[in-house]
Amino acid sequence: MRTGNFGKLAGLCLGLASILVSTADADAAGRKTFCNPLDVVVGNERAVRGGEPVVLIFQDDYYLFVSHRKGYWYSPDFQDWTYVDAPNYPGGVVSVVEMDGQLIGCSMNNKNVYRCLDAKAGTWEKCGELSSDRYGDANMFVDDDGRLYMYFGWSQIMPFQVVELDKTTFKEKGEPKQLFWSDIKNHGFEVRKPEDVIYSIFNGRREYGPEELPWIEGPYMIKHNGKYYLQYAAIGLEFISYSHGVYVSDSPMGPFTYSEHNPLTFKTSGFQVGAGHGSTFHDKKGNLWTICMIPAQYGEGGRGSELAIFPTAVDKQGVMYSNTALGDYPQYYPADRKVGGVDNYVDWKLLSVGKKTIVSSTFENYAPSQALDEDFTTCWVAETGDPGEYFTVDLGAQASINAIQLNWDHIGAARAGGMGMGGFGGARPAAGAAPAKTKYQCYEVFVSDDNSNWTRIISKPENYYEMKHDYNELQTPVNARYVKVVNVSTYYGAKFSIKDLRIFGTTPKMWTKPVKKFMALRNPEDRREANVVWEPVPGADGYIVRYGIEKNKLYNSYIVYDKTSLYMHSMNTAPEYYFEVEAFDSGLDFYRENPLATIGMGAEIQLAKGSGSFAYRGSSTTVYHMLKEGQTEYRFENLDPGSYVLNHSYGPVLWSGQLTEKELISNEVNPKPTVEAFLTKMGAGTKSTGSLEMKVIPGPKGGTMIVTWK
Repeated sequence: MRTGNFGKLAGLCLGLASILVSTADADAAGRKTFCNPLDVVVGNERAVRGGEPVVLIFQDDYYLFVSHRKGYWYSPDFQDWTYVDAPNYPGGVVSVVEMDGQLIGCSMNNKNVYRCLDAKAGTWEKCGELSSDRYGDANMFVDDDGRLYMYFGWSQIMPFQVVELDKTTFKEKGEPKQLFWSDIKNHGFEVRKPEDVIYSIFNGRREYGPEELPWIEGPYMIKHNGKYYLQYAAIGLEFISYSHGVYVSDSPMGPFTYSEHNPLTFKTSGFQVGAGHGSTFHDKKGNLWTICMIPAQYGEGGRGSELAIFPTAVDKQGVMYSNTALGDYPQYYPADRKVGGVDNYVDWKLLSVGKKTIVSSTFENYAPSQALDEDFTTCWVAETGDPGEYFTVDLGAQASINAIQLNWDHIGAARAGGMGMGGFGGARPAAGAAPAKTKYQCYEVFVSDDNSNWTRIISKPENYYEMKHDYNELQTPVNARYVKVVNVSTYYGAKFSIKDLRIFGTTPKMWTKPVKKFMALRNPEDRREANVVWEPVPGADGYIVRYGIEKNKLYNSYIVYDKTSLYMHSMNTAPEYYFEVEAFDSGLDFYRENPLATIGMGAEIQLAKGSGSFAYRGSSTTVYHMLKEGQTEYRFENLDPGSYVLNHSYGPVLWSGQLTEKELISNEVNPKPTVEAFLTKMGAGTKSTGSLEMKVIPGPKGGTMIVTWK
């Protein structure tokens, strides 16, 4: 297996750094940003399930562990990652911790404990057995005094628990202590709402109820400034509201107090949703991050889990919080993040949302607008996967483009595109089924100011890495109005499919400003819920709604595009809440489709060969045209001699008559009309706005009837 530097396309690609350019002609040097969601890719394999991630620093390197993998990654800088194959590593849903200078690992519901003899060589050996094989989502924690604890819990009805372990034998020292259960009556973000379901895990066996007990799972302990923060996930990966909460204590054994500032990580709006079952860790500068498992779905049936990472901090009063509002926008790597706080996002706007599209073709109802809608469950699909299929976005004006994230779908593929869900039945290719060198989505990206003259800015015609969220930070920003993505090849027979094309950059007219008039209406019968409505700000692309239980601690948020209301069910029952709404705009106008111009007026004209006022009925020669606003000419071509009837479909006859050979056939270079007729006046209300007129132009092999809207 090749391993090494991402920028050279070598080895393991970890989408943690989907910045990690997967282009042969791009240089990773100088790149400072990444963008959620994050892929996990090992060499030429299919995208790996990014489940239950654990990050820690060991011997001055970052280590990343994900579930169901006999291997892991390390990196000196959180950008360039090396994959380590470790056949004796625990695998499953793992817990890994440093104890006395060694990595110690165990796995959920498994008694075996392993120690690492050489982390970079992947050498592990069994070193003991736990007292129980019933530790759901096991999480080991070593305190500053060297004592070892086990936190566990993975259930809708059982509590989180903790027990101290002997450091040598790994047996329990005393009885496990119960810590807490879910509490949906008081914790709104823990509620499983049917409308938040992305995909059912019940396979039609039953429907989700209006409120169900959540799964609480994924305990993870971190100590910061002398306090113990026990992180937990709720409510299940199949929900967009999959999230994290936290309990706090002065002792590793508790008692623990629920943080009323919860949820810790929660993201139900925007392109990337979900933020559960992960870990919180310190980087080399001392900043905190929370890495999360998030849901993924691909239109041909594949589902799975990917990764997202959010800046996290602890304030002076000991409250742990994260910043997820712009969680799917570019943010800085640890080396460039400011110390303290959670302000880590680059000042680039999303330029592409809601803009006009131009495409090569469209398959069925996979509309082009769905590739610019900030919804990961929708996509645009071309009719084929052939080279040359393209998707163009018109930004409406010139902008400075800093980064492009291409989020691919896989419609029509012979093999599903999910990364698997462990016990939830995700697609897993058979061992050895893929060729040794499979090409994945290959493409090129061009920019233009006039939609005619194009400059190539990204070229990946030989892509051997399945980056489903291919983030490209440009070394030098480019100025352009149009961005075109051109297919080179798909894989496994898929059609060319884009979930979302996301273009980030700046314009001279972009802005952010507070919304002065808004109202938050809390449900008096259910204090977990609220509706927020606000006065629209002219030109705004979207809004960030922030809320919290203290005026200066609005730690929770939603992002909303192109609407002025929000329903939320993530509040805690006990406290009162404060709100603020902030508007933002890229300086580019949304494209507002005029359906009369693009879909038509619902009024058709039709030409049928035959005689009589109802000749169109049942005629195999009938040709139809939908009248559209702004379209002034409609052509009926290749007419041969005979009787014709021009109708308003299922309505009155506009013209009928015999067209002779003399009127339809001519070898003249610029023949004049041989038949002309006034058809009807057009209007709106009491005002006439124009007329429909007709003329016949002869040609060498047949004539053309042209209906003109004047």
